This record gives sequence, structure tokens and C-alpha cells, in this order.
Amino acid sequence: MELGSYPDGPLTSPVVIASGKKDGPTLWLQSCIHGPEVVGPLSIQRFLKTVDLTEMAGTVICLMLANPLGFRGYNRLTPQDGFNLNRVFPGDPAGHHSQQLAHRLLELSLEHSDAMLDLHSGGDLTITCHYTLFHNDGTAAGVESERLARATGTPNVWNSLEPFLSGAHFANYTKRGKPSLIVESGGGARVTAEDLDRLTGAIFGVCKAINILPGDPPKLDRIRLGGDAVHVKCTRGGLFIPYVGPGDDVREGQHLADLVDLFGDVVQEIRCPLKNAWVGSIRRPHMPIYNGDQVFELVETKGYEPA
Repeated sequence: MELGSYPDGPLTSPVVIASGKKDGPTLWLQSCIHGPEVVGPLSIQRFLKTVDLTEMAGTVICLMLANPLGFRGYNRLTPQDGFNLNRVFPGDPAGHHSQQLAHRLLELSLEHSDAMLDLHSGGDLTITCHYTLFHNDGTAAGVESERLARATGTPNVWNSLEPFLSGAHFANYTKRGKPSLIVESGGGARVTAEDLDRLTGAIFGVCKAINILPGDPPKLDRIRLGGDAVHVKCTRGGLFIPYVGPGDDVREGQHLADLVDLFGDVVQEIRCPLKNAWVGSIRRPHMPIYNGDQVFELVETKGYEPA
């Protein structure tokens, strides 16, 4: 699929289209909107190698690299302009490279599919817990997005209407009238078997929920609900020493991490600013940190299902 232009030719991404024997809905499945998040394409490969096409009713369009330049540069940002692609949607056909790419991705995905699943996996610098993110603004597409979120098998579902995600692909896809999700798991410059199982399971779960595949999607005994998020940034540099992990419950004032200098002295204590929250993502343990770096994404705990 052509997504833009190099100086010497077209900028393309590999695409695989899995078509069933019967008619049905079309799912847009994509990965690597952030370059180093390679659990996504690995999980899509596993889905494609194991799905039974004779059981499928409909189509899954698999865009392996939503940001080819970020993938080749192994960079969360688009190397050519320094923008986070997943913050500039709906894009601009006359804007900078990331804006033009966002515009093309949004228009292609809306034109060719009925629902979208966007796979993420933390990248090199952070480790995310296993969660599903959606945009339920009360519209029919938002309500359906929330239903699909419960079909992914994630123990955490997070409805985010926050301004910082207003430029994300999934949010803009839903605002244009179709359901969309992000599923996250992993990161920290490593890929685990558990992360692969989680994202592959999410693909199969969404396919079952929209009747591309037969059977029931996974159903968990308990789901934790997320509200608004806080991105905790440090005010000192040093080495990052966390005392909690991805997905842990935390409470206001809890000691989450220290920054230590190269003499081993603590230069900053990081404490939880929210009354009740869970760790959505965490900086990779022991990394060198600059002042101003994000060290935690803390998601407000809105409750549990069942309560």
C-alpha cells in the first residue's frame, strides 16, 4: 500500500488481506504506528498463519506498518519531522509528512473497513500493562467500541475522551462513525510469549465479536475500568528505580519509584498523585532519565465489572 513518497520513489507498507468464503464485515487491523512496537506485526503474522479462512465470513485487512519511516528508523516518532503520528489525526493532505500520512491512513481505513483494531506494545522506553483503549462519546460507534473492548480479553478497559488522545487514529475513526480500539501489551525493548498471546487473542476476540469468525469472544470474570490518565514526569535526572510494575494498583501518596544519581543517592522520590489508579505504563527499570522525561502513565480507577 502506497502511503507517501521517498525522494526516489513510493513509500509503501506490506499489506495482507485475509478473505473468508462468505460475505461479512471488514476489519482494519494495523500495527507499528509507533516504530519499535513490534509485538503488533508479530501477532498479525501469527493470526494469519493460524486463522481458518473457511470459517471466516468477511475480510481482515492487515496493514503491517502504519508508519514505515518510524519502523525503519526504529523510532516512536516519525524521523523526518519528529512528530508522534498517533497525535496528529485527522491529518492534513497539505501538511507535514506525519499529517499527510495520518490523513491517508484515516481515509483508507474508513473507506475500506467497518471497524478498526490498532495494536500497540510500549516500544523500547516503556512497558505497558495489558489494556484496551476506546473512545465512547455516547454515539452508536462509541457504544460499539466499548462492546468490542470487552471482547479482546484484556483485564483493563479504558474509555478515554481526553484531549491528549484527540489526535489518535482510533479516536478519529470512531468520531467518523465507526468503532475502533487500541490494544496494548508489552514493551521495554523485549517481546514476551505472553504479549504475543495477548495481542493475537485480541484479534481473534474482535473477529468473533463482529461475526467474522464463529464462536464467542473471551469473557473475563473481572474487568478493571479506567478513567482519565496522568502522565508523571520527573524533575531530576538519574537512574530510574521503580517499586511497582505495569498494571499494579496504586493509591495517593504511594512511593512509586526513586531517581538515584551516579553516587547512589536518591535525588527524587516519585509518588502517586491520584486517589486510586493503576499503572498503565512505566519507564523501563534502571534506565537513565533526563529531567522532564515521562516515568509513569497512571490511569484513574473508575471501578470494576462486576462491582
